[in-house]
Amino acid sequence: MRFLGIVPKVSLFTVPYAVLAFYLNSRPNFSFPRFPALGFALLTAGIVFWLLCYRQISKAYRRGELLTTGCYSRVRHPIYSIWGFLIVPGFSIAIGGFMLGLPLFYWLALVKFIGEEENALEERFDDGWREYAGRTPRFLPRL
Repeated sequence: MRFLGIVPKVSLFTVPYAVLAFYLNSRPNFSFPRFPALGFALLTAGIVFWLLCYRQISKAYRRGELLTTGCYSRVRHPIYSIWGFLIVPGFSIAIGGFMLGLPLFYWLALVKFIGEEENALEERFDDGWREYAGRTPRFLPRL
């Protein structure tokens, strides 16, 4: 699996919806509530967490290691979770209107393709991946 994982496939679902939503939002007959302050707060938090996780996974990827510490000790896919719970919703809430459907498209695409990435990780890291996946939740940390 390449460094970007399933991001290109997820983008094939989400980008066309985002373009359509921008178009529909620009129609003069539609006026939707927006919450830019909340959206930008979610975006800011998401970008900070994303940068932290991205730095960790980049180092492990260059070394060819399975990362199971730091952000990856809480969930198997923290970057996808950050995008799904903070960045995409933050962007959607800030824009409003039809863009509010974007997180749904993101999660549908992610759930559809995540198995491919996990199969590739299992093939590459064997028992290390299986043990890690058995003890670490996919998207939401245990409380």
